[in-house]
Amino acid sequence: MPIAPSQRDHALIEAGMILASELSLDAVLQRIVELAVEITDARYGALGVLTPDRRAIEEFITVGVTPEERAAIGDPPVGHGVLGLLIEEIGPLRIPNIGADPRSVGFPPNHPPMRSFLGAPVVSRGTVFGNIYLTEKREASGFSEEDESALTVLASQAGIAIENARLYAEIQRQQRELQRLSVLEDRERIAKELHDGVIQSL
Repeated sequence: MPIAPSQRDHALIEAGMILASELSLDAVLQRIVELAVEITDARYGALGVLTPDRRAIEEFITVGVTPEERAAIGDPPVGHGVLGLLIEEIGPLRIPNIGADPRSVGFPPNHPPMRSFLGAPVVSRGTVFGNIYLTEKREASGFSEEDESALTVLASQAGIAIENARLYAEIQRQQRELQRLSVLEDRERIAKELHDGVIQSL
């Protein structure tokens, strides 16, 4: 059910709270796409995570496409055509008809038909982490300026949520390392005490 324009601000606030409650990076990425689809009333959504050099897509999280459809499509996109535009030119992008856009390279065989397009970058730690891609506005011929504004806000919230998830993962890693070092220290201490005890008994 589409979100009424009057309810969109409230939906974005809720979306920010939902993202802030997620601590797993994988869960955050999936929720970003789900919320983007819900808020803009898109049929399909995806998040393309960029490679460290930010020249291509290394991970592609989708909503609206079944596992069978993904398998039939084949390899995920790497960032050519319209998807590549968001990599090259950082900023929101709205296209009423992908097929009519001269920058489009078309779709692979077995790909669901898609016409309208809306995308926005997700910035984390001052760099572009990836891009949100939405296609097929459900109850209109294309995405509106309001949809673009809403997605831009959500992308900003997503960047903060990704930073939090990364920080949480780093804290967890440090805690595991400290626990490992503590265990090693305990083993060394016990071994030394046993060794000293043996020496004293001689």
